Amino acid sequence: MITVTVVSSPMDGSCGIGSYTEALLAHLGEDVDEDVVVLDTAKRGLSATISYARTAFRVGTTDSDVIHIQHEYGFFGKKWLLMWAFYPIVFVLARLRRRPVAVTLHEAWNVDRMDPPLLWLKGAYIRVANGMIASTASSLVFLSENCRSKFQRSGSVDDYRLLPHGVEEDEVRPTPEAAAKATFGFDADDTVITEFGYLRPSKGYETFLKIAERCREHEFLVAGGNPSEDEYLESLEADAPENVTFTGHLSDREFHAAFSATDVAVLPYSEVAQSGIFNWCVAYGLPTVASRLPRFERLRSEYGCPAIFESVDEAGRAIRQVLNDDAHRENLISAAERFRRENEFEKVGDQHEALYRRLVRSS
Repeated sequence: MITVTVVSSPMDGSCGIGSYTEALLAHLGEDVDEDVVVLDTAKRGLSATISYARTAFRVGTTDSDVIHIQHEYGFFGKKWLLMWAFYPIVFVLARLRRRPVAVTLHEAWNVDRMDPPLLWLKGAYIRVANGMIASTASSLVFLSENCRSKFQRSGSVDDYRLLPHGVEEDEVRPTPEAAAKATFGFDADDTVITEFGYLRPSKGYETFLKIAERCREHEFLVAGGNPSEDEYLESLEADAPENVTFTGHLSDREFHAAFSATDVAVLPYSEVAQSGIFNWCVAYGLPTVASRLPRFERLRSEYGCPAIFESVDEAGRAIRQVLNDDAHRENLISAAERFRRENEFEKVGDQHEALYRRLVRSS
């Protein structure tokens, strides 16, 4: 038996990384016993600082064999200030107690993602922050090669593992298509083009609206919301053409119904390390078109999906080709099926268990 303390965001459906952690825990073997510690990402100000420091102390003094932190920069507030109340404490206590630490990077930041002014200062801050993460970790886990490459531009990596995100096929809950479309106010014969996920500018929702403007013969669905981004949602709604429907935050039932209601999924991201939403599209067998980013190009080269576009006009053509060319659509679906088979969460769980055992042996 091996014991692991896993640090995550809330696993209540409010955060994709929390959902990922929940799926990972469900697929770890019976020889792994988990203690889950949840970061209170809703707190602000001094209470957040105290909460994160207490959480770090609990994590650092664990009796588990391994500590595993699910990292996303947004967990640590503006300017990532809460990192300084968390990682140094974990670093010191884990070293004193000889506990190995794995840190999964769900995204990677470097100066390429920053805007002027003072780029040199912002770059220096990112290097220090990434250095602190890397120093705390006995081993870093990256969910894509693109994420590893970005992190290494501003942080050293001595030991790392490249593990797939995993496709959660066990949680697929198909809904009859007509009923699923009715859930969002569509008729059974409507063609529905969807972007899924939490509302963030990096997800390219402005591009999605421009694509909808070019394809007014189809219905477009923004399937997701984010309570902390109300102003962003309002700005999108103000600019949206009439063929765009916004769902707001989805219940679990609505989340799954949205996939069953969709004919083509669109991922018009401006930045991506890995995409859990792409994996959900794969799980539901949806043909998917995505913006030309290294992560999606790598998937396209290795598996044959998703279809790639570079401009709004190309996106419109890519969507129409999926809808009108049966052979092309089936090729995308078949390619996604191969990706699903090779990235089942059960295999991901086995790979994590092997990582934990290696860390224990080397500690």
